Amino acid sequence: MSAVVLYGPPTSGKDTVTAALQAVDPRFRLVTKLKQGSGRSTGYRFVSAEELESLRQQDRIVVETRRYGNIYAVDRRSLTEPQDRGLVPVTHIGNVADMRSLLSGARTQWVRVLLWVPKVVCETRSRQRGDTDTAKRLTAWDETARDLLDSDLRSLFDLVVRTDRSDAERTAKDIAAAVDRSPGALPTEDVLATIGLDPGRHAQALM
Repeated sequence: MSAVVLYGPPTSGKDTVTAALQAVDPRFRLVTKLKQGSGRSTGYRFVSAEELESLRQQDRIVVETRRYGNIYAVDRRSLTEPQDRGLVPVTHIGNVADMRSLLSGARTQWVRVLLWVPKVVCETRSRQRGDTDTAKRLTAWDETARDLLDSDLRSLFDLVVRTDRSDAERTAKDIAAAVDRSPGALPTEDVLATIGLDPGRHAQALM
């Protein structure tokens, strides 16, 4: 049974690529994450603290993240139930540590995809779509770049896509093909070279 996880900074196209995946292949289904807290509801199912704790006690929480005063979590059943129906769940992850927790916590054949855009493209896309928090998105881009530079990327990503160079449909087709062929993980140096991050130069710039 297969599943897809997408990792990338703001405006790298996680939502757009997920929609394109569903358009090119009806097997793909976006995982609805659990959310305890407040704010945007699109793509989430709100739960109470009591319900979330109950799911923890049932060993149904694969990974959870605390951010912006909220708790975000992936329910194991949101992965297994689509797979039981022959579907391929797609989930989005925001940092390497959570991604490794997800990969180790859910027994499935993962296709692990890094979507990327340079910081200048992140800013341009954010402004073009009318975001009112572009500065925060650029800060999040810096945090994502640092996360990649500071983390062990060995055996982590199967596919890396610069979405400023590949349109959503092409990217979706490449991911669908990867699900069918189960590619091997890319070497760390290939990952960083593809996204244009130099460990020495960028690590110092992000300090």
